[in-house]
This record gives sequence, structure tokens and C-alpha cells, in this order.
Amino acid sequence: MKRTRWIIAAVVVTILVIGGALAFQQSRQSQAAEPDTAAVATSSSASTSTSSSAATSSSVAKKKHQRSSSSKKTTTKTTSASSATKPSAQRQSSTASSVAASSSAAKSVTKRSKKAKTTKHQAAKTKPAVKKTRSAAEAHLVVSGYKKTFFDGQVKLTSKSNAFTVLQSSKLKLVAQQGAAVYVSSINGLAQNDIKAGSGWKYRVNGKFIDKAANLKSVKNGDKVHWYFTTKGY
Repeated sequence: MKRTRWIIAAVVVTILVIGGALAFQQSRQSQAAEPDTAAVATSSSASTSTSSSAATSSSVAKKKHQRSSSSKKTTTKTTSASSATKPSAQRQSSTASSVAASSSAAKSVTKRSKKAKTTKHQAAKTKPAVKKTRSAAEAHLVVSGYKKTFFDGQVKLTSKSNAFTVLQSSKLKLVAQQGAAVYVSSINGLAQNDIKAGSGWKYRVNGKFIDKAANLKSVKNGDKVHWYFTTKGY
């Protein structure tokens, strides 16, 4: 009977020891599992935060990309609009400059035509004066006696003027033999052979001695006629 009790007691003690050991092991296993769970939770939360931050950064990057693309589009549109308006402005400026150039050219042409008309009108007015000066041709006449000058001045000419008619224009007293060849023997009272034998009257035109009758030598506008009394025969 006692023996049976001891056996039962030993079994109970053994069961209690085994149960305590099992409980102790379970408690230790639960304590060891709790950090793993916390780590897993921590890692999961970290991964979640990482993924959320990655998603946020990707969304921010997308927004930035969209903004940059929209700004680029806006810039492109503005550039295209400005480039579209520039040719129109240039066309307008070129049109305005061409219009101004054409108007200035028309004004210059009008001014030139007016000037040409004025010049023609003035020329038409001055034509009679020119004709008068042309008709009023003159020659310079000098009549030199013996150590004395009888005449020195301008005389008028005609289309038929010659050395003799020019001498007549001086209004000096002349003695001449008329005919096909006129010969002047005395001017202003000084006659041939008065100073000595062989002395007489000769003439030059433009400084050249003329050895022919005075009525046969024509005189033109601007000529210089010199009648002189010579004692040397030339």
C-alpha cells in the first residue's frame, strides 16, 4: 500500500517536473519568437515606408517631368509664336520701308521733273539773250600812227566784216582807193611817204602780217586787228 503511494507520488512529481520543464521551454520559445516577430514587423514597416517613399519620390518625379514637359511645350509654343510674329513684323517693316522708298523715289522724280521744267523754262527765257550776244560779235582794233596811237578799242562786226570795214568802224578819216582790191593810203591825215619814201599803212590780224587787200581778209568775233604806219615797208 505504501509502495503504491510512493509510486503515485513519484509519478505525480515526475509529471509536475515534466510539465514545469515544458512550460519553461514554451515560455523561452515564446520569448525568443517575440523579437523575431518585432523584427519582422519592423522590417515590414521599413519596407512599407521604403515603398511608400519610393512611390512618393516616383510620383514627385512624374510631376516634375510633367511640369518640365508642360513648361517645355509652353516655351516651344511661345518660341514658335514669337518666331511666327517676327516674320510678320519683318514683312510689315519691309513693306513700310519699300513704301517709304517708293514714295521718296516718286518725290525725287517729281522734284527732278520740276527742276528740269524750271531749267528748260529758264533756258527758254535766256535763249534770246544768247542770240543777242552771238549777234553782237566784236573785234579789237588798234590804229598806230607814227609814234602815236589813233584808235584802241572794240568795234562791232557783221557777217561780212573784213579788215577794211573794221577800220571804217573806227570813224577815223580815211583815204582809200576803192575797187576789187582796196588800198588805204591815208589814215587820220597821215599818208604814205609822209615820213620818208616807201613809208605807208599795213595791217595784221591776230599778230600775223597779211599781204593782201584789206577788203579780202575776213574778220571774226574775237579777232585782233592792228593797222600801223611803217617806215620799213613791212
